[in-house]
Amino acid sequence: MKKWRLDSYTGLGFLAGVLLTVAALVSCGGGSASAPMSSTTGTVNTYLSDPPTCTLDFQHVYVTITKVQANINPNAGPTDSGWQTLAAPTTPIQVDLMSLNPGATTNFCGTLFLLGKETLPTGTYQQIRFILLSNSPAPGTATPSSNACGNGNGWNCVVTSSGTSELQLSSEAQTGIKIPSPNITSGGLTVTAGQSVDLNINFDSCASIVPEGNGQYRLTPVLHAGEVSLNTNTISGTVVEGSGAPNPGAPIANAIVLLEQAPTGSTTDQVVPGGTTTTDANGAFAFCPIPASSSSSPAPPYDVVVAGQTTQTSLGVTTMTTYNPSVVFGVPVGGGTGSIPLFAETTTGSTTGLVTTRPASISGQITSTGGSKPTPVPGEVQLSAFQTATNGTSTVTITVPVFTASAAPSSDVTDSQPPIYSTDTASGGCATSTAACVAYAVAVPASAVAAGVYSPTSGNTVTAPSSTESASYTINVLADGSDSLLTCSPTSLTSSSLTVSQGSSTTTVNFNLTGCSAP
Repeated sequence: MKKWRLDSYTGLGFLAGVLLTVAALVSCGGGSASAPMSSTTGTVNTYLSDPPTCTLDFQHVYVTITKVQANINPNAGPTDSGWQTLAAPTTPIQVDLMSLNPGATTNFCGTLFLLGKETLPTGTYQQIRFILLSNSPAPGTATPSSNACGNGNGWNCVVTSSGTSELQLSSEAQTGIKIPSPNITSGGLTVTAGQSVDLNINFDSCASIVPEGNGQYRLTPVLHAGEVSLNTNTISGTVVEGSGAPNPGAPIANAIVLLEQAPTGSTTDQVVPGGTTTTDANGAFAFCPIPASSSSSPAPPYDVVVAGQTTQTSLGVTTMTTYNPSVVFGVPVGGGTGSIPLFAETTTGSTTGLVTTRPASISGQITSTGGSKPTPVPGEVQLSAFQTATNGTSTVTITVPVFTASAAPSSDVTDSQPPIYSTDTASGGCATSTAACVAYAVAVPASAVAAGVYSPTSGNTVTAPSSTESASYTINVLADGSDSLLTCSPTSLTSSSLTVSQGSSTTTVNFNLTGCSAP
């Protein structure tokens, strides 16, 4: 899944549109929950995690946290009552989202960082607010004893191979980052009298950092939260080369892994919050923690979708191998997928340069208008690439990982796998005065899905797909008002089926969203 921001263009170039709006966050009003539990209170352990899927672009992402709060009222404003403290360190905490250190916590999920442990009144908290330290705090403001960002880069920063840049904040320092009810598992965090609950806040930095040009970056936050079970709430496995690949059984590093579920009554898988990761050098991956389900017990199973590419260098010659996407259906919470094979796509036609097998390219433009007149409505939309696969006797539509993504203009795309952007301008096939517009391009596997079903003994039954040379996709654009997206009517547009193949040829798919309003 990708988020694309649409801006309005005129004959003189493009005019910057409405940026992501972040709801106001307060730093006042709540009580500190340090009293012992009673018949009217429960304990909340608040953790922070982040899927480090953009380590090729960012070496470090430092943020400095001052406070985390919660409110039972989903519509509570900055000065309203009812705010309760989830975490309030005496000195703000600076953490590296690319390598969160679990510190003294002992739990199965090694990437969790304990922010605080507090006692709260019972109830279901439907709004969480996450406050960062200003990059230029007022005199007398408490700050950490040292600053990993260095002098002149604020207290929140991005470190790339080119150096350190301040991570520019909009309203996050003064008013905070709001995690609304739709972004909290089951719609809210339930605190039960006399019991303890573990809350994980997933800070998706890879989807939250937008390049602004000239080496500058801005935080446009994407956060989710939910109750977790620290010891058993995990799904893990490894990704390896399948039969026919250059090195069958060899681990595939940096493969993209998605954790998906179909909503009730739907046959289309969606990536769950925090459900994006990559494999390590040994081909291993783990989703931990997984949001707990309060609606059913045991928790419903998940589908694990993988895609990957590898490069090989021999005698100074580098070649690339692109693999099919694979899916393992029905993986239970606490289960292991075993070794998921990816089958190498076969070479078709001539190659360019030293690339052996290349992904397919899909591109086009997305426009958005509002009202009865074609008035441009800038904002963000989400784009996904779908394929179908057979799960036993049923056909399921899955979200396929995207290798690369770009948009024009360059500052108007956030990408969770990781941020990849172009230097194109408004002239990149998207110049119009009647609609907000973004030109997009994505690279996807050019082969059909290899499908298998979870097995408690072998891990999976994935077999080679029927074709490793072409694939049928549909492209979906979503604008439903969630995660700072535009709100449009209809909220979702899906293309007709299109067949893609390897190489430089590009399939064009355009979308026109209507009845839109800015977030």
